Amino acid sequence: MTDTRTDSRTGSRTDSRPRGLLVRVIRWIFGGIAAFVAAFWLVTASLDLALSAGLYGTPGTYKVGRCYDTNDSRKNSDISCYGDFTPDGGGADDAVAVHLEDTGHDYPDGTEFAAQEGLATQSIQRAGVWGVMGELWQVGFAAAALAWLTYLVVRPPKSGKPNRSREPSRREKAAERVGLGIFACAVVGILGWAVNLVWSIAA
Repeated sequence: MTDTRTDSRTGSRTDSRPRGLLVRVIRWIFGGIAAFVAAFWLVTASLDLALSAGLYGTPGTYKVGRCYDTNDSRKNSDISCYGDFTPDGGGADDAVAVHLEDTGHDYPDGTEFAAQEGLATQSIQRAGVWGVMGELWQVGFAAAALAWLTYLVVRPPKSGKPNRSREPSRREKAAERVGLGIFACAVVGILGWAVNLVWSIAA
């Protein structure tokens, strides 16, 4: 069926299919970019979460030398810290100077906490429960964003007359499962963010 529209000025009919195709192409392009960003965020956040959980890397202790706010605005704070990371079982000669950016916490000078060093020398993450909670919210929100984009692709087009007695199709069932996944990931992200916020205020 050809989709045509009547021009009110000339009275002639124009084919709207090229415009609809262009809109779909633009949507797919922006959707692909958004999916790439969400997937990249999910991968990096998952690696940081695994590092905080101690699934890989070198365990040790990070000692804060000094923290400062890199944001001149009074509305938001971007805390960075200078300090030393010492692997477990190592001495003062094994300590490595590490600059932590955007820590989210203004640690007092001399604070020590368990940390994990990743594959790169400067990749340090706080270990333990608080380190995991600090990364969990990012994993939850990144997964929710990626699942939402998947839902937009999987969901079937809306029909004018819904038939409740009809058995749901595979596509509809898949969209429903993805929707539940979005909800679960969003809950994990919100809870992780809330716990991290409370800890930041308490600290």
